[in-house]
Amino acid sequence: MKATAAARSAGVLPGRAVSLLAIAAIAAACTETPLEEVDPASAPGQSTPTVEIEIPVDALPFWRDTAYAGYAIPATSSLRLLADSADLQARVLGRVFNLPDSILVTDTTRAVERFDAAFFRLLVETGDTVFAAGGAEVEVFAIETPYVQREATWGLAADGEPWTTPGGDLGALLATAAFDSLRDTLVVPVVVDADSLLRSWRSSNGEPGFVVRVTGAGTVLDVRALALGFEASVTGIDTLVSGFRTPGGATMLFDPETPAPGSALRLGALPAARIYTSFDLPDTWDDVPIRGSTVNRAALVFRAGPSEPAPFTLMSTLAVTAVQLLADPFVIGPKTPVGLTLSSGSVPLDPEGLGETGGELVVPITSLVALWAVADPDSAPALRVGLIADPEGGALGYQRLGSSSDAGLRPSIRMLVTPRVPFRLP
Repeated sequence: MKATAAARSAGVLPGRAVSLLAIAAIAAACTETPLEEVDPASAPGQSTPTVEIEIPVDALPFWRDTAYAGYAIPATSSLRLLADSADLQARVLGRVFNLPDSILVTDTTRAVERFDAAFFRLLVETGDTVFAAGGAEVEVFAIETPYVQREATWGLAADGEPWTTPGGDLGALLATAAFDSLRDTLVVPVVVDADSLLRSWRSSNGEPGFVVRVTGAGTVLDVRALALGFEASVTGIDTLVSGFRTPGGATMLFDPETPAPGSALRLGALPAARIYTSFDLPDTWDDVPIRGSTVNRAALVFRAGPSEPAPFTLMSTLAVTAVQLLADPFVIGPKTPVGLTLSSGSVPLDPEGLGETGGELVVPITSLVALWAVADPDSAPALRVGLIADPEGGALGYQRLGSSSDAGLRPSIRMLVTPRVPFRLP
């Protein structure tokens, strides 16, 4: 203790104090005069800006696009229209299968003695229906020419077999009813001998079938369900027993028929259409590296063409989903296998929201492009994307979108990219 006091009095500090001062002096020197001047903006770890780029498809290597149709056809669609208008004629075909020869009543199976009455019941979606001011009449006719459900059209009973009269070869009038106002349930009584008709259908398994039509200028009925109702006399019971049968073999005939897509792109329609694309991306665009960068967002951008004329005007919103295609759609065609969806949800295709020609439909494909950006360039396959609209075949209307051959409406790919940060020593 005496030595320390003496040292202090002589102005000499102990070793521990000297060390602390030395460290402080070195630290001060580092803050005032760096070992080497380094610009903070270029220091290691400095982030690079995130930029948005847009690549027109005519600048993309190997871009191809097309629309394939037939994913829902009248026979498989839920759409059933009866129409008598200047823009559209539509009818419904069907067959009644499995008419009973016995009925279970109070736990006892009883034979059908006679079909005393029958009628057709139509459930109508009134919100999507146009009813003639002067009323309308619904009629059911026997079909004289057998038809093939998946092949029948307004002009054909089956592939290569035209109707004698377009719209179905109408035979005897089976049922009819006139309506002076719209309602959600329309009952059309059978006007021929019900027992004879239903026994004939029971023995022939419904062949050759029937056609339902509506008359009344301007009428369009959206039929959600169609059934044949009957009342039958059965053994051992004095009262009539009621029953219903839903027709099978149902399809819809309409005129004009949906034009083929050709080289145009479309979503919607009946037969339903999808858009298929195949393309590659450049490693760099506008001096922005894509390969090796972080792709925060990527989307296909399609531009709307003009609205289609009636009856093919798209009137309701479609939900559009992008899916990965598992093979080359330009080799396999419409049956190209479909893989996973490329985003967590669908994108609305709202015909009103698109506005005028050129309005954009932006469909995310971030997951697909992000994987491409970090993949080995020698192993990365072509990018193949399909666009599917939901519901498929739920309406006649469709939206045309610009293809690579449509000047001014060509698609593009829009991306938000963060280039990789180079690491350099100072």
